[in-house]
Amino acid sequence: MTSHQQLVLSAMAFRGRDFEASLDAARASGFDAVGISIAHCVSCLERGMTPQEMAKAVRERGLEVANLELIRLGDGGPLRHLNEILTELVTVFEPDRIHVAAFAGTLDQVTAEFVQLCEAVPTTSLAVEFMPYSVINTFDAALSMVRAAGTDNAKIVLDIIHFVRSGGRMEQLTPDTLAHVADVQISDLLPRARIETSIESRHLRTFPGDGTLPIAEFLSTIRTNTDQPLPVTVEAISDATEQLPVDWVVERSIQTMTRLLDDTGWLDAQLTR
Repeated sequence: MTSHQQLVLSAMAFRGRDFEASLDAARASGFDAVGISIAHCVSCLERGMTPQEMAKAVRERGLEVANLELIRLGDGGPLRHLNEILTELVTVFEPDRIHVAAFAGTLDQVTAEFVQLCEAVPTTSLAVEFMPYSVINTFDAALSMVRAAGTDNAKIVLDIIHFVRSGGRMEQLTPDTLAHVADVQISDLLPRARIETSIESRHLRTFPGDGTLPIAEFLSTIRTNTDQPLPVTVEAISDATEQLPVDWVVERSIQTMTRLLDDTGWLDAQLTR
């Protein structure tokens, strides 16, 4: 993590986009780091760009790789091979963490797999992303997994949408529970009737502050209960914004996020980029 507040452009924020153009936009707008997905790696490889060249492109722009995603626990089918590839790519990208989720199996099963994964990749954080429509469907479920692992690299991704939509309460965000959090993901939602949570999360997010989620309270609670600001990832993904130029989307993301961070005391006076 950098010495100032680290801002990360989510891998999902530039899904399906030109990789190098997205890196250029991230750097120009002042992001410190980006997430990278297995889909980015496949897309770049099809254009003749190896993972090693991707990592070089990130470094040349003065950016870091915040995370690789996504390891899917509980899936015994062909997707398990993607998990193996992601763990091998750690030495190439040197990410701060690998994001982990589960859309198959039982909670007991994926917990056992997570414990094994933490032991197999001891030098990299493994961050559980809970989602209300997944096997790991609450903050408490993610905490249970991390505590079962009992290792320093077992962490949690705290996404405001998943936290709110799964019934999370601000009083759950204590110094003890936040000690297990590796990253805070921020975006926003508007109230919409008859829309499934999985659909709004994957296709209808908006920029921080443009919706009705209690972002200010969320950020203030976290800041009060942590010694140092956690990395913040902006993940304002939607089908609509994907039709817009990537540099506009990235710039809008950092403008809205920085304003909220400033309003809630996350930014110190010497912040420079």
